[in-house]
Amino acid sequence: MSDAAVKKVSSSEQLQELFRQAQEQKIPVSLYRKPKSEGIALDFSEWKDIEVFDIDNLMVIVPPGTVLKDLNAIVSEKGLRFIPADTPAFEQLSVGEWAYRGCPNPSVWKYGAGKHFLLGGSYVLPNGDVTPVGGKCIKNVTGYDFTRFLTGAYADLAVGVRYIIKLMPQPAFRKRYDVTVNSIKSAIELVHYLQSRPVPPAWLFWADETAGSKLFGQPQKGQRILFELDGNEAEVQDYAKEMDAYLASSQGQIAAVPATIPELSRVEETMDGFWLLDEFKVSYTAVATFAEKLAKLMAEKGVQGGLFGQLADGKIHLYLSQETANSKDIITALQAEAYALGGAASGKYDRLYAPKTNSPLAMLETAFKQRIDPQQIFNQGEVAQ
Repeated sequence: MSDAAVKKVSSSEQLQELFRQAQEQKIPVSLYRKPKSEGIALDFSEWKDIEVFDIDNLMVIVPPGTVLKDLNAIVSEKGLRFIPADTPAFEQLSVGEWAYRGCPNPSVWKYGAGKHFLLGGSYVLPNGDVTPVGGKCIKNVTGYDFTRFLTGAYADLAVGVRYIIKLMPQPAFRKRYDVTVNSIKSAIELVHYLQSRPVPPAWLFWADETAGSKLFGQPQKGQRILFELDGNEAEVQDYAKEMDAYLASSQGQIAAVPATIPELSRVEETMDGFWLLDEFKVSYTAVATFAEKLAKLMAEKGVQGGLFGQLADGKIHLYLSQETANSKDIITALQAEAYALGGAASGKYDRLYAPKTNSPLAMLETAFKQRIDPQQIFNQGEVAQ
């Protein structure tokens, strides 16, 4: 049990002074992580008022405590949306947590990576210095992308205190699908069909039988795929007619009680088992092979589990029924399999659960952190679940 003192922070100046004192007194400071020992746990929950809402330029400036669900509700009243918060997937995250996790975006297939909706902002370094990065428009973010460097997932290099966020108009029309197909092969064929269309769905979420049964809280047979079409009404209705015809020919089953994309912000905390999001990047055409590898590993280790995620753009998440001494072996083997299939591993697992790594990026981050955090006070503890 940690004895860390919770410190509510609501300004950059307050945070700067806190860091300077912590450096002098060698007091650990934690944010978005569980404190390992005595020290200070930062709380930004009251630091949430929008600073600037520029409707004409589709831009908003917010502090780190603004919750994505609240932000999207405010901008939607003006006919706008923040794309990474346009589904319930991460609606309970604050903007600061969202950036800390590497700017996840369920709508990446159609609208691009979440990091492209973060134009810049301000960061407080662990030594108490503050640095602005990026700008209010794209032409101001040329050159070295320091915004993305400081926002790298779980990097613990600095604390974002001001975020310049790009907005987009709400679509005129939406149509959501919730279908089940018999096999991963059929799921891949459905994605391939959607890939062949001129415009992709706004988002697509997939879960295999085991992971889906846990996430949706109901027994699932087969592979479940949820996706949403958006755009002008005529365009979406024409798209939907083609989609309906395809599903009829492929024997895809429409859910009797349609759901939406699950809320994943606190899945590690709210659901039993071990959940690892954002680790594996595998082309959708290779997911069947990746799933076969997982099934073999689970049979060898006596663990149950499954896969889920943004199948179309290859962002695959892992669920294991329990975390055991064999979990690391399974994940290490899956990392190797992802590389063998031409994909990648993000390094999130190594960073959070096995932080001793000698990768070039880790070495760069370590060298940078030694300069800006001389007493190594910031985020010594475990990742907050």
